[in-house]
Amino acid sequence: MAERGRGSLRMGAVLALAIVALFDVLAVVHGIRSQRRLRARVSEAAAGRVEAARSALDPVLARGRQAWDEAARLAISEGLASEVEVLDASGRVAFSRPHVAPVAHRLSEPDRRQLEVGRTVTALAREGQAVRALTYVPLPFTSAGHVLRLASPEPDLEDEAREWQTVLLGHVLALAALGLAVVLVVWPGPASAPAPPEGALSAYEEAMGRLRDRGQQLSERHEQETRRMQERIREQEAMARAGELTAGIVHEVRNGLGTIVGYARLIERARDPQAVAQARAILDECGTLETVVRRFTDFVKLERLRLVATDLGPLASRVLAREQRGHDGVEARLVGFDAPLVVPADEELLERALENLVRNAIEAASGGGGHVELRAVREAGGVRLDVEDDGPGFADDHPGEVRPFYTTRPGGLGLGLPLARKIVLLHGGDLSLERRTAGGARVTVRLPERPPGI
Repeated sequence: MAERGRGSLRMGAVLALAIVALFDVLAVVHGIRSQRRLRARVSEAAAGRVEAARSALDPVLARGRQAWDEAARLAISEGLASEVEVLDASGRVAFSRPHVAPVAHRLSEPDRRQLEVGRTVTALAREGQAVRALTYVPLPFTSAGHVLRLASPEPDLEDEAREWQTVLLGHVLALAALGLAVVLVVWPGPASAPAPPEGALSAYEEAMGRLRDRGQQLSERHEQETRRMQERIREQEAMARAGELTAGIVHEVRNGLGTIVGYARLIERARDPQAVAQARAILDECGTLETVVRRFTDFVKLERLRLVATDLGPLASRVLAREQRGHDGVEARLVGFDAPLVVPADEELLERALENLVRNAIEAASGGGGHVELRAVREAGGVRLDVEDDGPGFADDHPGEVRPFYTTRPGGLGLGLPLARKIVLLHGGDLSLERRTAGGARVTVRLPERPPGI
């Protein structure tokens, strides 16, 4: 009877271990599918960015081999690639700037047929820790079958690969431990061996439970990271679509503005004072429209970070002094910048983001006796910047989050905060809004002490 009870208990333990193993295998399969979806989204986003820029690239490439360097510089400046190469029909590099991409990839025959009919082809390649999105652009103006290859780093996929390696290792170890436990439970052992202690199976079950819980924690963490990266990729896809639309609109608007400005300057030369005044009013309006177009282009432009060690103190001091000019009724001050606060940042872009935040705060506090404070706090893992004002605060109908084109300022475009948020996100940080209990508004920026993707 005791032997039958032990046999039933052994079979129950084996069944429980098999169920845990099944869940582990399902988690691995789910992770692999999530990775495939993420890689597909990254490829589509890279292809969308390049297609949006084809209207600017193709006229340069049409000039042939002598324009390759100019096309490469254009692609890098527009944030389409970190490495640009031209490959011949056999796949050899005929030209590169600034150097050959640190990954290897060869086109398949179906991909070559796509290029032959004038379509772009996108692929992902990995070499060690480096992951690149490779977008191939046909060069129909050459007779040697050359293609342009734009390589852009994908730090999100690099993070995902490192995270997946950790998760996969956890699952493999868990499955190995489960297999060992099944062997120990099922194996009868020598006939003369003493029966295992009654608490042995309980100890095994407890150990397997801990392994299962650890595997679930790793899977949940992996799923959260995947969702975060997918959200960022969706934002990039939206920006790529907006960029494609903007490229056409900007081209048409600037052509029209150029014509209007030309005629206005002809009228300006007239002797009639009234006509001259009207011509200058037209030129002023054209200047305003050009500013609107430029700001919108800045918002949808895909920036490429050039990270250097940046002390936030001098940067914040420059921004505050510059934005306070012409607002003598507003008292603005820096707090917490006594000690150096160094973070990896693209100084030019980060200064542009702070300019928008400080300008909004000073304009909100204008009207006599207003106060603006730019405060820095060193936190674990980075630096927090708070831009506070004691103005009227957010309107009751404010969405409570950063949205493009939402503004309460007459004549405003509503792109200052979205542009600042875009730059902060590029640095691996975050930006949030809140109402101050004492009145006014606070914008909080968190910047990591390590560069994104490192």
